Amino acid sequence: MNQNSKKIFEDSRETIVMYYTYLHLGYFYSQLSKHEDLSCKSRNIWIDFGTNKYLLRENIIKRSLADMYKKSQSPDFFSHLILNNSIRGITMALFEALKDVEIKKLFLGYIFRNDEEAYNNFEGLVRFIRNTFSHNIRDRIELRKKDYGKQTDYLRKKGKSTLNFFFDYTKSPIPINRENYTVKIDIDFNQIKDGVVYTHIISEYQTLLFIELCYNCMEYLKDKLG
Repeated sequence: MNQNSKKIFEDSRETIVMYYTYLHLGYFYSQLSKHEDLSCKSRNIWIDFGTNKYLLRENIIKRSLADMYKKSQSPDFFSHLILNNSIRGITMALFEALKDVEIKKLFLGYIFRNDEEAYNNFEGLVRFIRNTFSHNIRDRIELRKKDYGKQTDYLRKKGKSTLNFFFDYTKSPIPINRENYTVKIDIDFNQIKDGVVYTHIISEYQTLLFIELCYNCMEYLKDKLG
């Protein structure tokens, strides 16, 4: 692999690891805030930029922590943002990396064992999730048909309207030994209309399994750069 491709891979991997860690640590803190009233620990936070400091205000921190604790049984914005930002960050980083021919060859050869259809479905799913989350700024992730025009046209040329992805860890080179550990996502592009909620097409559970797969692939391939 040439040096430019290695640089792209490492930059992408570093970003994916960062967001994957953020998912775990951030979600832990969100759940901790539901079980412990941390509002009593609130204080002004100064972000130090050397000659300048930016203030994060105690009253906002305290109010938010108190609200999360009082409404521990309800969904909270913190958990929601952590999930969405992790999904967005990981798929955006991998989407950019897969534009590189050498990185694509790594995935095709090592992860998908030269099964081009399986690889294309994987790449298509990365593209679909990336488009969805990078084009949404609202808390309710809604689909817009125009975001998937190229994918729809590509499938139509092959006489298809669905993207079907299945990954079984036990039949892959990734050394994770969990019984019945698979990722299965099917997208019917005929069901996509403006305003359709993302989770009606792909569940949050399968989405998290998929971004975990993205992370696991990059960790496995880091030793295969050549």
